[in-house]
Amino acid sequence: MATTDTAPAPGGSRKKLIILVVVGLLVLIGGAVGTTMWLLGGKEAASDSAKAKKDSAGEEDSANAEDPAEADGESADAADAEQADEEGKPKSAATYVELVPAFVVNFQDDKKRARFLKAEISILVKNADTEEALKSNRPAVRNSLVMLLSRQVYDQLMTPEGKEKLRADALVEVKAIITKVAGAKRAKHIQDVFFSSLVMQ
Repeated sequence: MATTDTAPAPGGSRKKLIILVVVGLLVLIGGAVGTTMWLLGGKEAASDSAKAKKDSAGEEDSANAEDPAEADGESADAADAEQADEEGKPKSAATYVELVPAFVVNFQDDKKRARFLKAEISILVKNADTEEALKSNRPAVRNSLVMLLSRQVYDQLMTPEGKEKLRADALVEVKAIITKVAGAKRAKHIQDVFFSSLVMQ
């Protein structure tokens, strides 16, 4: 009985080689992708950790910055001045308060002749608390300004210097009234007084 050697077909060996090469390439690509993802993930984690440390350090600094204010005994009123009111308007925002209606008074010239003065006045306030104090005490403020306007002299008020002096005097009057009825803390937030209109005849 004769024995025959069966040699492997050359085609089958070549297929196995191709499969091994493809599998090897896939393993290499997968390893490269996995390594890249791992490295990027590690950097992001380190970045997140550094950011979290920075944020917590910032919170500690802000907490430490607030402590001296509390130690100095700042009132809740001062803290509220930085907060927004119910309408979302910052309490530190400057606002013009128009005193309506316009002021109409009689006054005199140097020869004691009767003259007529009409003035539209606006007051610049720094925060909402002072604005509220001004509005709630409007009658007292108006009375003080009417008295001031009535004391003027026509010939002096015709000059630019006279008008500017009247404006400065009006600011002093308004601050004095607000100090009296609402306290000096409110009065210091009254910034200026402006004439929207000043008519004399």
